[in-house]
Amino acid sequence: MQQRTVSVNPNTKVLVQAVHGDLRVAGWERNELMVKTDGSQLDMPSGADLITISSDEDLILYVPRTTDLTIEKVSGDASLQALSGPVTLGPVAGDLTIKDLGPVTLGTVSGDASLRNIGALNAENISGDFALRGGHGVCAVDVIGGDASIRDIDGMVAIEQVGSDLYVRNVRGAVNVNAGADVALYLEPLPGQTYDITAGDDLILRLAPEANVKLHLTGGSPDSIHVDFPGVEVPEDCRGCEVVIGSTAENMPEMLLTAGDDLLVTSQADSWDSAADFGVGMRDGGEWNIPPFELPDDFSERINRRVQAAMERAQSHLEAANRRAESAGHRASIKIDAAMRRAEAKARAAEVRARRGQAKVNIGRWNWDVTPHTPSEPAAPVSDDERLTVLKMLQEKKITIEEAEKLLAALEGK
Repeated sequence: MQQRTVSVNPNTKVLVQAVHGDLRVAGWERNELMVKTDGSQLDMPSGADLITISSDEDLILYVPRTTDLTIEKVSGDASLQALSGPVTLGPVAGDLTIKDLGPVTLGTVSGDASLRNIGALNAENISGDFALRGGHGVCAVDVIGGDASIRDIDGMVAIEQVGSDLYVRNVRGAVNVNAGADVALYLEPLPGQTYDITAGDDLILRLAPEANVKLHLTGGSPDSIHVDFPGVEVPEDCRGCEVVIGSTAENMPEMLLTAGDDLLVTSQADSWDSAADFGVGMRDGGEWNIPPFELPDDFSERINRRVQAAMERAQSHLEAANRRAESAGHRASIKIDAAMRRAEAKARAAEVRARRGQAKVNIGRWNWDVTPHTPSEPAAPVSDDERLTVLKMLQEKKITIEEAEKLLAALEGK
């Protein structure tokens, strides 16, 4: 193992160019930077204001907590903790774990991402599952490919697309999210804020009994919208309607809720007993009996197994289709070869017989005249060009096999 330690000043920036393996970064109180690697290559040129690091294997890095850190590329998993300075992290080929960080800017993460107690988050694409608990600032994510769990956020949440289920709890700011499957929400709408939430399947929202909010509700069918609040009634057969909960006031928060199937707004804790129907694996407990959301320990493994099984089924179907296509192509090739051999044999025989008389044959727009031009002289043999013309017409499907045989028969004098 290689190990190096260098002294740094509070303003030194650290740039990790490439890690061809896993990366672990931790902050400490020393004014030193220490790096370890199992690899044979460790490049670490240093200057007064910038230290650049790259490694051909796993990398372990200790830096001062306030370091301004940029990581361009990680080929494996990445784990970062105890950093208060800004962190910019480029593509991560594996899973990402972050704990106790300041503001974070993420590129793409090919695996799952688990974040706890961080500053503002700005992320591009997370292919797997996403879990964030404890955010101190805006949480903005472009795309999450799997399930998402977001709770305890001091700021707005904006996610353009969640591929599967979404659970949101205790967000002190506006929420704008779009999920492909089920959505479960526990929110306290704040005055002046707008909440725009879309679920591809079911949506359940738990509000405090004393909530004051204006709801714009859209469900999947005329009988799919349910509001379980005292004194609140939803118009019969309403697929899209507005409902006011609590007392109307200036600067009242508004929530735009859209569900592809059922939509439930409730103040009753027992409504969460059936939250498992929304596919997020909840259980009772916590404040107001609103169940905390935690991904099971084997959650990622189960997803990986499902994905692997789907890939294997797709590969099996593809191989079977290829075999069928190869078999059909082989049979067609045999038929064409046989027809070509028959046509060539008859063309050779026609060279001898064509001199004996006159023969014409019309096939489509082609008019073939095999009559010798000088009867008193021996007819010229059928040329290779004439034979090849017949065969080419057959190959290009301008004539059928039967028409080709008819033409060759005429050349033979039949």
